[in-house]
Amino acid sequence: MADILHLIIIRAPRERAYQALNSAAEVRNWWTRDADLDSKVGGQGEFRFAGGARVTKVRVDKLEPPGRVAWKVLAAPIPSWLDTTINFELRADSDGTTLSFAHRGFKEADDMFAYSATAWGCFLISLKEYLETGQGTPHPDDALSRVAKPN
Repeated sequence: MADILHLIIIRAPRERAYQALNSAAEVRNWWTRDADLDSKVGGQGEFRFAGGARVTKVRVDKLEPPGRVAWKVLAAPIPSWLDTTINFELRADSDGTTLSFAHRGFKEADDMFAYSATAWGCFLISLKEYLETGQGTPHPDDALSRVAKPN
Protein backbone atom coordinates (compact mmCIF):
# COMPACT_ATOMS: atom_id res chain seq x y z
CA MET A 1 0.00 0.00 0.00
CA ALA A 2 1.09 3.57 -0.68
CA ASP A 3 -0.01 6.78 1.03
CA ILE A 4 0.22 10.45 0.05
CA LEU A 5 1.33 12.59 3.00
CA HIS A 6 1.70 16.37 3.23
CA LEU A 7 2.37 18.74 6.12
CA ILE A 8 1.58 22.47 5.81
CA ILE A 9 1.66 25.40 8.24
CA ILE A 10 -1.27 27.76 7.74
CA ARG A 11 -1.34 31.19 9.33
CA ALA A 12 -5.01 30.99 10.25
CA PRO A 13 -6.90 29.69 13.29
CA ARG A 14 -7.62 25.97 13.40
CA GLU A 15 -11.37 26.65 13.62
CA ARG A 16 -11.20 28.61 10.36
CA ALA A 17 -9.23 25.84 8.64
CA TYR A 18 -11.79 23.28 9.81
CA GLN A 19 -14.59 25.37 8.23
CA ALA A 20 -12.71 25.48 4.93
CA LEU A 21 -12.63 21.66 4.85
CA ASN A 22 -16.21 21.06 5.95
CA SER A 23 -18.37 23.24 3.72
CA ALA A 24 -19.09 23.06 -0.02
CA ALA A 25 -19.02 26.86 -0.25
CA GLU A 26 -15.54 26.86 1.31
CA VAL A 27 -14.18 23.89 -0.71
CA ARG A 28 -15.14 25.80 -3.87
CA ASN A 29 -12.55 28.41 -2.92
CA TRP A 30 -9.55 26.07 -2.77
CA TRP A 31 -10.19 22.64 -4.41
CA THR A 32 -12.83 22.78 -7.15
CA ARG A 33 -15.38 25.45 -7.97
CA ASP A 34 -17.94 22.70 -8.72
CA ALA A 35 -18.58 20.96 -5.40
CA ASP A 36 -21.36 19.73 -3.14
CA LEU A 37 -20.83 18.46 0.39
CA ASP A 38 -23.30 17.26 3.03
CA SER A 39 -21.32 18.30 6.11
CA LYS A 40 -22.28 15.58 8.58
CA VAL A 41 -20.93 12.14 9.40
CA GLY A 42 -22.41 9.79 6.82
CA GLY A 43 -23.06 12.68 4.44
CA GLN A 44 -21.72 12.62 0.93
CA GLY A 45 -19.68 14.96 -1.18
CA GLU A 46 -19.34 15.32 -4.91
CA PHE A 47 -16.37 17.17 -6.38
CA ARG A 48 -16.50 17.80 -10.12
CA PHE A 49 -13.60 18.56 -12.47
CA ALA A 50 -13.19 19.14 -16.23
CA GLY A 51 -16.60 20.74 -16.64
CA GLY A 52 -18.28 17.97 -14.67
CA ALA A 53 -16.80 15.16 -16.79
CA ARG A 54 -14.69 13.89 -13.88
CA VAL A 55 -16.45 13.36 -10.54
CA THR A 56 -15.04 12.26 -7.20
CA LYS A 57 -17.63 11.09 -4.66
CA VAL A 58 -16.84 10.75 -0.97
CA ARG A 59 -18.59 9.82 2.26
CA VAL A 60 -17.87 11.90 5.35
CA ASP A 61 -16.53 9.36 7.85
CA LYS A 62 -15.27 11.62 10.67
CA LEU A 63 -15.85 15.16 11.85
CA GLU A 64 -14.06 16.13 15.04
CA PRO A 65 -14.28 19.93 15.28
CA PRO A 66 -11.97 21.69 15.06
CA GLY A 67 -9.33 19.03 14.60
CA ARG A 68 -10.23 16.42 12.01
CA VAL A 69 -12.14 15.76 8.81
CA ALA A 70 -12.04 12.32 7.14
CA TRP A 71 -13.58 11.12 3.89
CA LYS A 72 -13.86 7.71 2.20
CA VAL A 73 -13.65 7.78 -1.62
CA LEU A 74 -16.70 6.03 -3.10
CA ALA A 75 -16.12 6.83 -6.79
CA ALA A 76 -13.46 8.68 -8.76
CA PRO A 77 -12.25 9.22 -12.32
CA ILE A 78 -8.88 7.87 -11.18
CA PRO A 79 -9.58 4.18 -10.46
CA SER A 80 -6.77 3.91 -7.90
CA TRP A 81 -8.65 6.39 -5.67
CA LEU A 82 -11.57 3.99 -5.12
CA ASP A 83 -11.85 2.93 -1.45
CA THR A 84 -9.00 5.20 -0.35
CA THR A 85 -9.35 7.56 2.61
CA ILE A 86 -8.61 11.28 2.79
CA ASN A 87 -7.77 12.71 6.22
CA PHE A 88 -7.17 16.29 7.29
CA GLU A 89 -5.76 16.62 10.82
CA LEU A 90 -5.51 20.15 12.25
CA ARG A 91 -3.33 21.15 15.21
CA ALA A 92 -3.19 24.62 16.67
CA ASP A 93 0.32 26.01 17.00
CA SER A 94 2.01 29.37 17.57
CA ASP A 95 1.88 30.22 13.84
CA GLY A 96 -1.79 29.26 13.41
CA THR A 97 -2.51 25.72 12.26
CA THR A 98 -0.47 22.70 11.27
CA LEU A 99 -2.33 20.61 8.69
CA SER A 100 -1.33 16.95 8.43
CA PHE A 101 -2.86 15.57 5.26
CA ALA A 102 -3.05 11.88 4.36
CA HIS A 103 -4.61 10.21 1.33
CA ARG A 104 -4.20 6.53 2.22
CA GLY A 105 -4.78 3.13 0.69
CA PHE A 106 -3.36 3.25 -2.84
CA LYS A 107 -2.53 -0.24 -4.04
CA GLU A 108 0.69 0.91 -5.72
CA ALA A 109 2.85 3.98 -6.24
CA ASP A 110 2.30 4.25 -10.00
CA ASP A 111 2.12 7.27 -12.33
CA MET A 112 -1.41 8.22 -11.21
CA PHE A 113 -0.29 8.03 -7.59
CA ALA A 114 2.55 10.46 -8.41
CA TYR A 115 0.15 12.77 -10.27
CA SER A 116 -2.29 12.65 -7.34
CA ALA A 117 0.48 13.52 -4.88
CA THR A 118 1.46 16.52 -7.01
CA ALA A 119 -2.17 17.62 -7.40
CA TRP A 120 -2.83 17.40 -3.65
CA GLY A 121 0.29 19.48 -3.01
CA CYS A 122 -1.03 22.18 -5.33
CA PHE A 123 -4.52 22.15 -3.82
CA LEU A 124 -3.19 22.24 -0.26
CA ILE A 125 -1.14 25.31 -1.19
CA SER A 126 -4.38 26.72 -2.61
CA LEU A 127 -6.07 26.01 0.75
CA LYS A 128 -3.21 27.77 2.57
CA GLU A 129 -3.42 30.80 0.26
CA TYR A 130 -7.20 30.92 0.58
CA LEU A 131 -7.05 30.92 4.38
CA GLU A 132 -4.17 33.40 4.58
CA THR A 133 -5.16 35.84 1.80
CA GLY A 134 -8.78 35.10 0.92
CA GLN A 135 -7.78 33.93 -2.58
CA GLY A 136 -7.14 30.29 -3.48
CA THR A 137 -6.63 28.66 -6.88
CA PRO A 138 -9.25 25.90 -7.14
CA HIS A 139 -9.92 23.88 -10.28
CA PRO A 140 -10.09 25.09 -13.05
CA ASP A 141 -7.87 28.01 -11.99
CA ASP A 142 -5.06 25.82 -10.63
CA ALA A 143 -1.77 25.46 -12.49
CA LEU A 144 -2.20 21.72 -13.18
CA SER A 145 -5.59 22.20 -14.85
CA ARG A 146 -4.25 25.02 -17.02
CA VAL A 147 -1.46 22.84 -18.42
CA ALA A 148 -3.18 19.41 -18.42
CA LYS A 149 -3.51 17.69 -21.77
CA PRO A 150 -7.12 17.07 -22.83
CA ASN A 151 -8.08 13.39 -23.02
